[in-house]
Amino acid sequence: MANHYLFIGLELERRQEKIAQLKANLFENETAARFDVETLDAFGLSAEDFKVALASVPAMSVRKLVVVRNAEKLSKENLELVMRFLEDTPENPVLVLDAVSWDGRAEPRKSLRKKLQVISAAEKPLLTIFQMMDELLGRSAVSALKILKELFDRGDSAEQLLGGVVWYWGNRVQGRVSADKYKKGLLILQEADEALKHSRFVQREQALEVAVVKLWSLLKA
Repeated sequence: MANHYLFIGLELERRQEKIAQLKANLFENETAARFDVETLDAFGLSAEDFKVALASVPAMSVRKLVVVRNAEKLSKENLELVMRFLEDTPENPVLVLDAVSWDGRAEPRKSLRKKLQVISAAEKPLLTIFQMMDELLGRSAVSALKILKELFDRGDSAEQLLGGVVWYWGNRVQGRVSADKYKKGLLILQEADEALKHSRFVQREQALEVAVVKLWSLLKA
């Protein structure tokens, strides 16, 4: 099966370099590349036009390359079209979604990211829920919430993040705060767990955001 790609936040030079590498791998010469590379813009792209691009056969090569610019703007219908395309394990065409950013919290974007080879801009070291809790313990709620948002944007699940917070509270906070504050913190985390289990918030991440604010208020008291 051919690889399909998701570019996230690449600078122009790096994006051009990656596309050039793909062309070199797929096409024998520039003439073939001119005929068998199709570039689309996700903004205003109709599902019908997208279907045609994904279904059309190459003119001069074994494979065709379809590049979708501004992929973060793909409509829900087009995102579902990409998902169906990938589920068919196609060799043709090779698909590149070129996005400025990619919010991986909701489906189908979350699943799409897992099915694509992701090439992203050079980033800071990967953030963790423990870094968020370090910020919170340092009494910085704003920084903690900012990290939490980045973790959700990355696609981390609310349950996974809450599990990390519970571990941190039990292993790194206990003994550093009073027994009373420690027990109250456990109750806050229990409330967050119940909120997730019973879907008490419209958006699941709100359960964690509320818990973080409550823990911050408890720690600074």
